[in-house]
Amino acid sequence: MEKIGRILIVDDDETSIFLTRRLLNTLGIGSNVRTAHDGVGGLAILKDALEKGELPQLILVDINMHGMGGFAFLEELGKLRYVNLIDTKIVLLSGSQSPLDIELAERHLSATLVQKPLTRDKLLSVLD
Repeated sequence: MEKIGRILIVDDDETSIFLTRRLLNTLGIGSNVRTAHDGVGGLAILKDALEKGELPQLILVDINMHGMGGFAFLEELGKLRYVNLIDTKIVLLSGSQSPLDIELAERHLSATLVQKPLTRDKLLSVLD
């Protein structure tokens, strides 16, 4: 697994954020994690990171959130033409088994869909 220094978690559930941080720490990649509770907050963090030249190398974003959800976040991210995320891995997290959610996730070729709960094996499979 390549070295991952900067991570953004976008999720409206505090328990999910806590567990994800804990998982990242067990993998030795959780030292520089920023969090947002919806897509709007995630975009603000990305814009700030861009200004500092510190874009995340990994973005974990929940599909279903209050406010701006994961799909809307990806749509807005795609509109930010000045953001080059070629070195950023984007992972969509979902507890949904809805065929519509799975289909929508597959349309976002830049993102990988992972079913919640996020586990060590699931995370490692998308990072390798």
